[in-house]
Parts: sequence; C-alpha cells; structure tokens
Amino acid sequence: MFSSFEKPSRVLPLEGGVNFRDLGGYLNQNDQQVRWRKIFRCGHLGDLTAFDLDALEHLNVTHVHDFRREEEQQRTPSQPIRATVYGDYEMSVGSMSKFWEYMTSEKLTAESAHELVVGSYRNCVDDVAPHYARLFESLLSPNTGSSVFHCSAGKDRTGMAAALILSALDVDRSTVVDDYLLTLEHFDSERLMNIVEQHLRDADVAHWERSWLVPYCSVHRDNIEAFFEGVEARYGSVDAYLSDALGLSGERRQQLRQLYLEG
Repeated sequence: MFSSFEKPSRVLPLEGGVNFRDLGGYLNQNDQQVRWRKIFRCGHLGDLTAFDLDALEHLNVTHVHDFRREEEQQRTPSQPIRATVYGDYEMSVGSMSKFWEYMTSEKLTAESAHELVVGSYRNCVDDVAPHYARLFESLLSPNTGSSVFHCSAGKDRTGMAAALILSALDVDRSTVVDDYLLTLEHFDSERLMNIVEQHLRDADVAHWERSWLVPYCSVHRDNIEAFFEGVEARYGSVDAYLSDALGLSGERRQQLRQLYLEG
C-alpha cells in the first residue's frame, strides 16, 4: 500500500501534501548522507487525506512542529495527524505592519517589497532563535521517530529551519541554498497570490500590482543569504549561532550527527 514511500524521494507522494519534502539524501562535507525519511519540511497540513495520515504513521512520524500563529491555524486547521503536535510556537518573521504602511503610503513597489522580505530574514536572527532551539531539542529526544516541521507555505519559517538543520549536519552552504530554492518547483505560489489578493480586497485596498506581492508569495536566493548574513553579523558564524543561540553545543551537535547521518 505504501510502496511508493519506501523508495527515497525529495518530495513525498502525498495526495494533499503542500511543499512536503524530505531533508534526507544530501551529502555533507564529510561525504556522510543525511538519513532519508527522518526529517520532513512542508506547508500546512490542512489538505492531508486519510491515505496521507496512514502513510505518515507508516513512516513513523511521531512529532509535528507547527510554526504558524494561532490565526493561521484557525484559518487552515491541520488534519488529525497521529503524532505529538507542538502547535504553540506562534512564530513570525518580520512584521506585516511595514507592508501595510508601505501599501497605504503608496511606497510599495516590487523592489521595496523585495527589500522588506530580505530585511525580515536578515533581522529575525534573535527572534527566531528560541523557536529553533526548541525544534532541535525535540530532534535530539530519544523518543523521537521521524519529525515534521511546517508553517503555512513551507517556505520562510520552514525554510530557515531546514537551512539550520542541514548546516548543523555539515551540509555545504550551496546545497542548503539549493534546498531552500526547491520551493520554486514544489509550491503553488499562484494560489497563495490569489489568497493574498482576496485579503487586499477584503481590506478595501483600492490598487496594487501583482509584482508587489511576488516577494511574499515566493522565495528568492537573496532571502536565505540575508538570513545567513544576519547570523554571521550577529554571532560571527553559523556554528557559533548553533552553539550559543540554539544550544547545540559540540556534544549535542555530535549527537545530532549520529541520529541523522548515515555511517
């Protein structure tokens, strides 16, 4: 029944998965491979089918980390996945207030929207640290089988989490960035664009251009590179951020390697 899940693949063949991807298979700088079917990243779980829920149980998914805020969860409730769900992260990256300020003051353009998103990635380093420290704590728990972490689209909050996990497993920066950019292939940004436009109509916004919304509805290399720039400017290196801000000291990082790397 679940034979299609046995063969490793970047994208999980779920019927209702949103940007649902496996972090396994990447080779790190020591030629060790990240274990398949242990850590998954995705968007919301509101469209999962009964088959999908059975498949995730078959894959021994025991922990789900929902980064979304309460209003996001209410708007798109998750299906009843059979795992321990941590739904109280209440995580944000940047502030939509600046977006609305630019929109209402007619300062929003494709370029300014891009800079707002890039700036959010660069400046969120300390704000997101407690959330990602909590995620790593769970990944290191001896009771954890396979884990899923997600937000609404599986691109921003989820993308940074994936970048940090792969970095902690010694995967090179180029590969980490490429994984982040796979959202361009596996997420329906047009659908998100339509949802955002409906929000604008509901808010009685008279005029906008679709190009202004692209930075919020898609991903760009500048985003994840800005996050790493912010980490390095604040902590000196990603390794120092992992250790000092996320509690991933040498011993704990080695434990992470033992759990999630082959060989």
